[in-house]
Amino acid sequence: MRLAIKFAGSFLPLLLLLLLQSGCTYALWTNGNLVAYKEPAQNPDLHVFQSTQRNDFLIVYHEHSERTDSIHTRAYWLNKNQRRVEDQKAPAFAHHNPERHLSAIPVFYTPSETNFAGDIYAVCDTNKETFTLFSGNREIGSYDFPVYHDHWGNVEKAALTPVALTADVTVAGGIVAFIAAYEIAQGGYTIQVGK
Repeated sequence: MRLAIKFAGSFLPLLLLLLLQSGCTYALWTNGNLVAYKEPAQNPDLHVFQSTQRNDFLIVYHEHSERTDSIHTRAYWLNKNQRRVEDQKAPAFAHHNPERHLSAIPVFYTPSETNFAGDIYAVCDTNKETFTLFSGNREIGSYDFPVYHDHWGNVEKAALTPVALTADVTVAGGIVAFIAAYEIAQGGYTIQVGK
């Protein structure tokens, strides 16, 4: 009995530290391989609509998913979601069919095209990751397209956690069994099987 208490007191904290710092479960949750992002497509096909009722702009663009390598049309209200986009979170997406009370804003891909622009227009950067809104010659603001983690990696990690935890417990059990057998052999103990 003393051997079991001594053993548990000596090796259990070490095993727990081992599992928490270098086990399969730790590796699963710190591995970045399951992380995937959603970002503007190479050709975002930007469309901007102004809502005077909301005092906001509806941004419609094509989004690329790293996980599925697919393109989807997305829309969000610019001012309402600016903080979320800056924090690299998904904006609260809106319906991408523009409502009747919205005015289409011209979008240009090179500044030289803007010579004939109307009152409000947008210029999509050549890197296709930002766009700038202008009112005449005055810049309203420069904005990043949404780039955010899709969080499906967390779902996969949660699904794989029981398997990783089982592997950790199996490894820890093997270590405990080996050390216990070594302690028993060193102490001169014998194990009798049967009568």
